Amino acid sequence: MSRVTTVKEPARPSYARDYPDDPELLELVDAFEAGNYRGVRDGAAHIAAGEKPEAVKNAARDLRSRTEPSRLQLLLLAITALLVIVLSAYEIARHHR
Repeated sequence: MSRVTTVKEPARPSYARDYPDDPELLELVDAFEAGNYRGVRDGAAHIAAGEKPEAVKNAARDLRSRTEPSRLQLLLLAITALLVIVLSAYEIARHHR
């Protein structure tokens, strides 16, 4: 008796489950998972400028948007920097009396 084995495709991340089956797009998903955000940005721009179906282009744009900081992250970073500057200035002024 021979046993037939099927090869299962690796499960996609939850955010990519609805992405179309496009080899270039799936490479970008792998790059995103590996932390290669520069590669994702460059690849997404290449796909968006190419002759791919609109669904693939939209998925590439969505993946690229995941590499950019949110407005809340930028706001919190600015508040933190401001607090560091103000508290540092206060301590410097207090110790130089």
